[in-house]
Amino acid sequence: MLFRNMSFRQLFTARILSVLADSILFFSLLKWIELKSEGDASYTFFYAAYYLPIALLALPVGAWISGKTLQHVMAWSNIVRIVGMIAFIALSSALPLAWVYALLILESIVGLFFMPANQSLLPQVVSEQQRPSANSWLQMGYTIVKIAGQTFTAFMLKQHIPPAQLLVAAVILLIFSWMFIRQIKPLVKLPASKQQSRWNQIKDGIGYIAGHKQVGRLFIFLTAALFIASSVDLILVTFLNEVLGTGVENLSFIGTASLCGMITGAALVPKWYKRMERKWLILPPLFALGCFNITFVTYLQDVVDRENYTRTFSLYHMLSSTAALPGILLTGVLLSVWGVLPTVLVVSCILFLLGILGIFVIPALGKGYIPVDPKLEQAAG
Repeated sequence: MLFRNMSFRQLFTARILSVLADSILFFSLLKWIELKSEGDASYTFFYAAYYLPIALLALPVGAWISGKTLQHVMAWSNIVRIVGMIAFIALSSALPLAWVYALLILESIVGLFFMPANQSLLPQVVSEQQRPSANSWLQMGYTIVKIAGQTFTAFMLKQHIPPAQLLVAAVILLIFSWMFIRQIKPLVKLPASKQQSRWNQIKDGIGYIAGHKQVGRLFIFLTAALFIASSVDLILVTFLNEVLGTGVENLSFIGTASLCGMITGAALVPKWYKRMERKWLILPPLFALGCFNITFVTYLQDVVDRENYTRTFSLYHMLSSTAALPGILLTGVLLSVWGVLPTVLVVSCILFLLGILGIFVIPALGKGYIPVDPKLEQAAG
């Protein structure tokens, strides 16, 4: 697909360049926090600053994107990030610690526009049969550049390069990402649901998901699982500081093992997606996290109505990100009361029990290809 489908190739390249820039930004600011602050509470505030805007704004943004040209939404998202980083770089020597949180909040907000638009655009540039493979390519690309961004940032930090200077690389990557977004043709504007207020659009989107037997239960399970799983990074950061006595840049090396597992799972899904019951690809205790992510997104692209794409993926992005916020706050309390190792044991047990519960809660999702609207298939080429 990367060689035959030009639109997908440009979408893929724009996505991984954006993810690479985000990875460099995130770890650079995390190091900035370590250098400028004292106490573990700063790390909790750091993750909260990233996830709280997603919790508050994801659904309104999803309603706003509905009816907009998806490529334009992605392009403006990159432009805002570029301007924010350049301003931060220019003023970094005089900025207090609070401005690090401000830049992180900005990054979080503009990501609310980029990711749902990206996931809603994918089904418009590839055919229905190609979706599992396309999502697999995106997930593997995401994972590889995540590793590359973390490793690059960690190496540069160990060479005593200031975090603000690393943001220059992130700006350059976002500029190239913006250039590739402009080349994705044709321009795609998904139909808006109805002429109604944004608030009613939000309510209708939530009602559509809640009323869908399979999708509603999947979102409930997603929220419960990520409430616990997404706090792992905070545990690792605390473990590095309190138990190993090393800098936070070493988190990138620990995370590489997990990301390699995600690549393996992403490579397997295109072969398994149409041959086996998808429910067993969703349950994370049984398969790699890459299987979970790709199966979830591909299934949504298969069964959700086009007019509900942006709102559904905004809700998905909100839950997959903000379910971590209360989990992080709870984990922060557990770490301060119990310490690192007991907290790791409790979190592991809860995840295992959620996996067992998922076997009974998640309904059958079927296997093979799901019939789609002929007009959508024709539009996808």
